[in-house]
Amino acid sequence: MTNPYKKYLDQLFEKLLYYRHISGRINKILQKEISLYNTDIANIYFASALVISDWTGPTDNGWELNFHTGIYSETTKDNYKKEIENISSSQLCLLYSQSFESFERFLKDCLFDKLERDNEIKKYVISLLPKNQNSVISRKNMPGGNQLFKILKKVGGKTFRKFTASNNLDIKLKELWTILSEVRHAITHNESAIELTRINKSDHHFDIFNYLFNSKKISEDQLLIELDYKKFEKLIKRFSEFAFQVFKLISIEEKLEWKK
Repeated sequence: MTNPYKKYLDQLFEKLLYYRHISGRINKILQKEISLYNTDIANIYFASALVISDWTGPTDNGWELNFHTGIYSETTKDNYKKEIENISSSQLCLLYSQSFESFERFLKDCLFDKLERDNEIKKYVISLLPKNQNSVISRKNMPGGNQLFKILKKVGGKTFRKFTASNNLDIKLKELWTILSEVRHAITHNESAIELTRINKSDHHFDIFNYLFNSKKISEDQLLIELDYKKFEKLIKRFSEFAFQVFKLISIEEKLEWKK
């Protein structure tokens, strides 16, 4: 029997490789920019100001009247290198967020494929749906987040428990999922600032976070997530390996070929 999950894995790998590929181009361009303006003779000054108009205010014979908001930003040679590094980190964090969404899509595709052929799994997934959805499961209303991971554990059975108990990285799959999910949420919804309580649920959670991400302290209870190219490259590798473990364990449980 042809492994139905292989196409979803290949689609994810293509996405992750694309994100790593463009991150390399971004890194080269920004590093070249730093080198260009880091010489003794280089001089640099950039300034921006926010100018707006009042939609319900007076006009100049129909032409809008603009005014300075008082908000401005400036870049000098002294802070240019740091600003470029911040831009790079911000872009890499956004690429990570997209990577996570691709990974979540991969999980949903695999698990929906499984439930269409397995009534026991279908009943389990339906039990997780809100009552107002009339117990009808479709690819569109597949649960996400922690409920999605519960479905993976159910489908993974003994193999999931075996893989999370013993693997070459000594990493627990649920804790890994939690960190990846929390970081994606912080990047998307909180400008990469993350509460310590979100990632320090246990020593293992915090070790995973520090292994995969850079950060700096911005308050007593918050960190700012940061990425550079080398860290992002390793992150994409580990993310791809996580996806492969998912593919492998559900294939083993279903007695499907996974080695080719």
